[in-house]
Amino acid sequence: MQSYTTQSLFSVKGKTVIVTGGGSGVGKGMATAFAVNGAKVIICGRRMDTLQTTADELNAAAKESGNGGTVVFIQADVATKQGVIDFYNKASEHMDQLDVLINNAGYSSGWKDNSSLADAETLETKLWSIDDSDWANMTAIHVAGPYYLAIRAIPFFKKSQDPVVINITSLAAIFLNRAVCEYSYAQSKAAEAHLTRLMAAALGPLGIRVNSICPGLFPSQLTTDANGEFWAPMQDAIKNIPKGRAGKWEELAGPALMLASPAGAYLNGSEIVCDGGWVLNSSARDV
Repeated sequence: MQSYTTQSLFSVKGKTVIVTGGGSGVGKGMATAFAVNGAKVIICGRRMDTLQTTADELNAAAKESGNGGTVVFIQADVATKQGVIDFYNKASEHMDQLDVLINNAGYSSGWKDNSSLADAETLETKLWSIDDSDWANMTAIHVAGPYYLAIRAIPFFKKSQDPVVINITSLAAIFLNRAVCEYSYAQSKAAEAHLTRLMAAALGPLGIRVNSICPGLFPSQLTTDANGEFWAPMQDAIKNIPKGRAGKWEELAGPALMLASPAGAYLNGSEIVCDGGWVLNSSARDV
């Protein structure tokens, strides 16, 4: 019966975990959950000061928990093949194996035109306001980067008993019609969701599971201003969420812990939608 206890089912103690974009937002939330539950967590991002502050904070929390977790940080740009190579060259100094890779790094440039998508008079201008760089950057960060990170990790994954890749996608990949974000972002997240299934099939012979978590509205640098307040469109969207509020970081960290632990060991190629029921509300299509 010991295998049915929460301590066994959801244990990540002793695992080595990478969280890209782990210095802030939902990435920081997931890194926290793994660290205080005894995992060795490597966070990476582009801003050294943010990474240092987060690592110090999470190491203090991990020490207080008494579970033996630790956090190290590596400044990296994982949107390019060379950037991924450089990251793993540094990460190899901190790990012999890898159990969990969480591809969370994200980016969004937003529409260049602020008019409403519902306004027929300005619709052409708004749709034209996406630049070439938007399509390229979104694809690099949300599709190519997660792919290269997973493939480059194979030698480390081979030393794990249950290696898993967790791609953090977005509800933007599901919404149709008048979506909640710029379309270059939405299409890249839809591509990442499909990439998850392709990778699950391709890496199956190596025993590497690949799953995704599809978040709805959570506080992050993509959804809030400098004061931590949700952008106006995000505030308006809350009325369409049956839960009546945005998600909490813990509510995204929970599914990540499950996928990385014995509780999720039979999940492969799966997508967990974590949105408070937002996608079930048809009026969300008109945001």
